[in-house]
Amino acid sequence: MAEPEWFEDPLAYLIAPTSTEEFFASIFERSDLACLREAPERFSALLSVRKLDSLLASKEFSSTSLSMARSEPPISRSFYTFKNGAIDKGAVLNHYQSGATLIFNQLHQNDAELARFCRALESIFSLRVQANVYLTPPESQGFGTHYDDHDVFILQISGSKRWRFFQKPIENPYKGEKFQHALHKPSSESRECILSAGGSIYIPRGLMHEAENYGDQPSLHITVGLLSKTWADLMLEAMSEVALRNSEFRKSLPPGFTRKDFQTDDAEKIFRELAAKFKNEADFTKVFELFRNNFVRSTSIDISGGLAIASSKIRATDKFILKPRTPATIRTQDEEIVVVCPGGDVHFDVALHDCLKIALSGNSFSVSELKTENTTGAIQLVRKLVSFGLLKADN
Repeated sequence: MAEPEWFEDPLAYLIAPTSTEEFFASIFERSDLACLREAPERFSALLSVRKLDSLLASKEFSSTSLSMARSEPPISRSFYTFKNGAIDKGAVLNHYQSGATLIFNQLHQNDAELARFCRALESIFSLRVQANVYLTPPESQGFGTHYDDHDVFILQISGSKRWRFFQKPIENPYKGEKFQHALHKPSSESRECILSAGGSIYIPRGLMHEAENYGDQPSLHITVGLLSKTWADLMLEAMSEVALRNSEFRKSLPPGFTRKDFQTDDAEKIFRELAAKFKNEADFTKVFELFRNNFVRSTSIDISGGLAIASSKIRATDKFILKPRTPATIRTQDEEIVVVCPGGDVHFDVALHDCLKIALSGNSFSVSELKTENTTGAIQLVRKLVSFGLLKADN
């Protein structure tokens, strides 16, 4: 089966004709980017109203995975749920027909193609990626002006929306630093565009924006969210590591430090001394490697094709290859080999180190090329790597 057009480079597919080099150099986390195209089928392989219809009819959605929104008049969760919190599908369709936007939260958890697309972007950005889906009826608006606390890509599947962009009241807001209507007012100046099917937009976190349906057809779009790890996250982890090694960081603040007559001179001196010690002892390499490994372990395991291989006979001449965009690091630990990979660590006997280097090199190999004592051992190794989503058949 041929791979979809986006597979080779999903970011380039999203932002074309802008290059990925230009995107990271001057746009990422800085400004919005609208990619308007006359290509209505560009993202149709990812999603359609028909697929949503099938999912809504066949799956039971929790109150967190399906929601509704309407700018005016607002819609409450109680409008489309039963008393026990379960989704009332009849009410959902009824309120959609009355102008409420239907929202499928984190639909990548229920759709294999969206999950694959998100995993591909994760390999480029090295951060968690999620996909929320919004179906807005004609002449309707789901949300008023707001900003998000994470960067997003908008992929217009069908219909059109008018987007307006305002100012950035907060530069790179923290996760959870929510938009406050009373505090953040849109500027009088704005930019706008009409996003039609096949178009896409990048919106950095903190940039105020709003969108409304444009035209007489429902609007269907995917919001791909980028859940970043920040320098602050890295620094906090580094501080935790330093504090584990140095008890003075774990001492209590001075007694009575909240009193109005408390003199802060000595406390500030200790603070400056600890800051200097942190600067000297913070281990960037160790913490950075920890972040790398934790990210890889937390990515979703991809066992597609694994059941078919597990159900068939493997011969010495059969060829396999590392799955595309599958990170796998070989480490020696306590007289065994640990492969750090999506889903967690996989353990092997230390004698298999050279075999694993061949199997996880990214190059095609046959079972007979693995340097094991016998063919049975090589087949067992391949089966284990297939089971944990690392290898696929290279036919």
